[in-house]
Amino acid sequence: MGRPLEAARAFVKAVQGRDPDAAAALCTEDVEVRVPGIDTPFHGKDGVRQMIRMAPAELLQSLRGEEERGNEVRVTTLTRAPGIFANYTTWRFETDGALVRRLSFELRGAN
Repeated sequence: MGRPLEAARAFVKAVQGRDPDAAAALCTEDVEVRVPGIDTPFHGKDGVRQMIRMAPAELLQSLRGEEERGNEVRVTTLTRAPGIFANYTTWRFETDGALVRRLSFELRGAN
């Protein structure tokens, strides 16, 4: 079984590479993703794919920090969509060790 931090890093890399299939492969079948501003969570691997396809085409992210506690991981990035927004995004992962089971985000303005 993989480590939670490895699963989270691989997921972020798949999102940054706009690879919905790679991101979905890193998730449990019943994964739940909650995105700020969207009332209904994304469910399952198809939900993960949909979330990635909805992201702005030009989304730039740079790592700002990582923290692993048991099966929970927080990854903070500076996230920018040029001309649209810039924020610090904290990705909150809950894993079963090797796969992402739940993901939510905290956003904080970077300006």
